[in-house]
Amino acid sequence: MPWVQRAQAEHDAFTDLLRSHGVDVVELESVLAAALAEPGAGPPMARAVVAAQRLGPPVAAAVDAMCQAVPPRDRAGLLLAGITVRELAEEHPRAVAASLSTLTRSPDAFVLPPLVNSLFVRDSSSWLGRRHIAHPMASTARRAEGLLLGTAARAAGAHPLAVPGPGEPVEGGDVLLAGPGCVLVGVGQRTTAAAAEQLARALLTSGQARHVFAVLLPRARQCMHLDTVLTMVDGDTFLASGPHLSACRWFTLRLDRDGAVVATSVDDPLTGLARSLGLPAVRLIAAGGERTGVAAEREQWSDAANVLAVRPRTVIAYDRNVVANDQLAAAGIEVLTTPSAELVRGRGGPHCLSCPLLRDPQEA
Repeated sequence: MPWVQRAQAEHDAFTDLLRSHGVDVVELESVLAAALAEPGAGPPMARAVVAAQRLGPPVAAAVDAMCQAVPPRDRAGLLLAGITVRELAEEHPRAVAASLSTLTRSPDAFVLPPLVNSLFVRDSSSWLGRRHIAHPMASTARRAEGLLLGTAARAAGAHPLAVPGPGEPVEGGDVLLAGPGCVLVGVGQRTTAAAAEQLARALLTSGQARHVFAVLLPRARQCMHLDTVLTMVDGDTFLASGPHLSACRWFTLRLDRDGAVVATSVDDPLTGLARSLGLPAVRLIAAGGERTGVAAEREQWSDAANVLAVRPRTVIAYDRNVVANDQLAAAGIEVLTTPSAELVRGRGGPHCLSCPLLRDPQEA
């Protein structure tokens, strides 16, 4: 388990570093609080999260009442941090005393679970230009995150991009905007092949993308998302976990005349990617350098390839990944390091810790 106070200090250092490089940082709690303050959005958002827990009518009503009784900022805190049986009993003792849902739980058990993974804001949505997609996530524990972000985005006036279909799981760490009109979608532990096809159809029919690649990831914990294997550091340059990227299979996803998605295997993915970006070639920097042993595996496990570009050729990386950071520096990339001893326990790097709402026009 992470040391919470140290993890908070590390996250503060990360956001301070972003701000020092001209990034306007918006905290998730602030976004939710603003949405919850909207008369038409706030109550339904909280009730939808509560309803997803299947608590039974009396307890659900008590949890909802507890959320509605506090100001929007505090309500956002409850939805993110959760509510225990004990806390609910202090406000609504009758509902707790009469419900099987609460009588069969420990007083310190959560009736409204905390969204502990909301730290990794990349996964619950994707933003392409001025459009956003709220993702149905693979893990039951994380599904409320997509619901909250989608509602918050709509309350803020963002334009959603509908993804028709049965709601196959997609996570934002698997969606990489490689350049104008070119999107890569990882398929693996968290995003299904059916979801990639649904997303490709939505992107291609809406004109948000002209080229969509599906990247089949190895079934390994350290390759949970595409951004654990591949991230961009410049318009034509990617940082990659070499051995894991080599194990990936690439496909183009296109629409046929009837609007159906057609997948075609790609034999030379880097050439195909460069062509789709209108470039003569793309460059790969190997996160582990020439190493393929313990050092490279250690850094892959601690998200060495999961860097965040704050501008072309300048990235934020975890300080612990010295081999990958040296490789980046040797390739002419400026590396801004951020402390990571506790954050890394959550299995996500700087790319996972962020979700760009607005990008520079040349990257959108």
